[in-house]
Amino acid sequence: MKVTVITDKTGNVVGTAHFENKPGAGHGGPIAGPNQAVQVIDLPAELEKVEDAAEFHRKLQSHLGK
Repeated sequence: MKVTVITDKTGNVVGTAHFENKPGAGHGGPIAGPNQAVQVIDLPAELEKVEDAAEFHRKLQSHLGK
């Protein structure tokens, strides 16, 4: 599963969204604000069941490109 991750200028996760790119479907999703960046990554299997957002963001941090 792919997720869109928004990070701030220091690399901290500020938001995520499930990423879907189906042919013929409209495109939309989160937009980075000033001093933010967007990455689309493959979600590691061990994070698929994490329900707490703060825990998810913390664990996701080590899987992001710099």
